[in-house]
Amino acid sequence: MLKKNWFFVAIIILYLLFLCKDHIFGMFDHTQDLGVTLNQEEIEYYKREYENISDLFTIDTLDYQTVYGRVVLHDIYAFYEEITIGKGTRDGVKLQDLVINQDGVVGVVKKVNDRSSVVELLTSPNMELSVKIGSSYGILSCVDDQVIVKNIKLDQEIQVGDKVYTSGLTSIPGSILVGTVQEIHTDNLDLEYVLDVDLNVNIHDITYVAIVRLGDGGV
Repeated sequence: MLKKNWFFVAIIILYLLFLCKDHIFGMFDHTQDLGVTLNQEEIEYYKREYENISDLFTIDTLDYQTVYGRVVLHDIYAFYEEITIGKGTRDGVKLQDLVINQDGVVGVVKKVNDRSSVVELLTSPNMELSVKIGSSYGILSCVDDQVIVKNIKLDQEIQVGDKVYTSGLTSIPGSILVGTVQEIHTDNLDLEYVLDVDLNVNIHDITYVAIVRLGDGGV
């Protein structure tokens, strides 16, 4: 895993050097011109890229098969429903793989091509994810633009501020942070809790991701 991470870092460094090549060569060709520097916007861009990549490698993925990738499309017409990442079957990505970043769960792979994959976000109205709060299990979904957890009986102890994690009851890895319980309601029949959840991931700011699954001897 460590070798894979260093390989990914090396590729990113080469990519950033490629983007800067004109400025680097310009500095060599015009050494007498002290004004040849990156402008502030470019410096901030490369700084953010480095920080995003560095943060991603703080994730503990030793127990999982992991593929690292970059978001290549975040369609404004389906902004809260899906993203496209530049990794596909050639890289070992499979349907229903969990997609995370340094903050927590982003979504689940719903379509895989040779070199890219479509990820269904937690904010998609089609999302259903098995989650765990304390010792209670429920289903996370998104209804009317609000992420909720349902199917939790009223005899369970739930409090505002409780953390929501993947349950591990399915093929998706468990104990990965999803969000925090924001409000607690009951359903129309007063039989179950309905929990409003504040996601840990900022859907507006997803650049680099890790695609993870439980080890199966595949990748």
